Amino acid sequence: MNNYKKYCPNVWIAECTEKHKAGETIIIETKYGKENYHIVHNLVGYRGTKETPTFLYSITRADGFNSQERAKNRADRRKAWAGSAEAKSDDYYNKSNKDNGFLSLGEPIKVGHHSERRHRKMFDDAWANMGKSVAFQDKALEHEAKANYWERMAKKIDLSLPESLDFFPEQLADAKEYHQFLKDNPDKRPHSMALQYASKKVKDTARKVEQARKLWGEQEPVEIIVKSNKTKTNPLDNFEGLFFAFNTEQFKEGMHGVGLTAEETDKILSIGHGGYLLKTRKEAFKIAMKG
Repeated sequence: MNNYKKYCPNVWIAECTEKHKAGETIIIETKYGKENYHIVHNLVGYRGTKETPTFLYSITRADGFNSQERAKNRADRRKAWAGSAEAKSDDYYNKSNKDNGFLSLGEPIKVGHHSERRHRKMFDDAWANMGKSVAFQDKALEHEAKANYWERMAKKIDLSLPESLDFFPEQLADAKEYHQFLKDNPDKRPHSMALQYASKKVKDTARKVEQARKLWGEQEPVEIIVKSNKTKTNPLDNFEGLFFAFNTEQFKEGMHGVGLTAEETDKILSIGHGGYLLKTRKEAFKIAMKG
């Protein structure tokens, strides 16, 4: 089964064990077990080994659902919540005023009278209901603010959309123009870091342009090359003329192993950490260490 994989902010791609062609429809399973149909676009990478490769593809939902649609759904949901909270606020406000006709007369509470308990309850109910009305009004305002945010996000274009292929080059041109303007007009910079921020904007947008082209642009056929799972070899393994010794006996054995007698120590070079090397192999040793 194909899985989702995070590629960059706001962008999820397909991780597949089989190779697919552009335009092919595949099924991708979420971590919760839900299956969605997606259309394959570009090959953006690969991983794994030669024996078990996995291929990474840019994708779009076959039903058209994307980040903008998700934002619209959230905006609608927040608006519904705001309407519900507003209705509850109005309901509690009306409840807080149900005894307003009597309380507005300013009748004092008659302590010890049979009406005292009922009179005090009117005040308590009015206070509690007004508090709930204000609380639901605050919730309504919060939901409305969130709804406005998601409405703005519903119009945003990010790298998860094929439209980013046309959008970000325009953004890059504007960023470069503003950066050049600040370079040519130091007196127009709004603050001391304005030029640095503008330069960073150009670099970030240029990176998004490249990512958009990789995800959604025209792509030349590429050869899939994956690494073999061979174990890396140490360049010093079985290196001729090298031995390690940490006492006299080991040193004598090492000398014998490289074909030297105990009197020929002048032909040995110490490389530290208990290592000894034939001087004639010094240059080859340097090359092996660089490799």
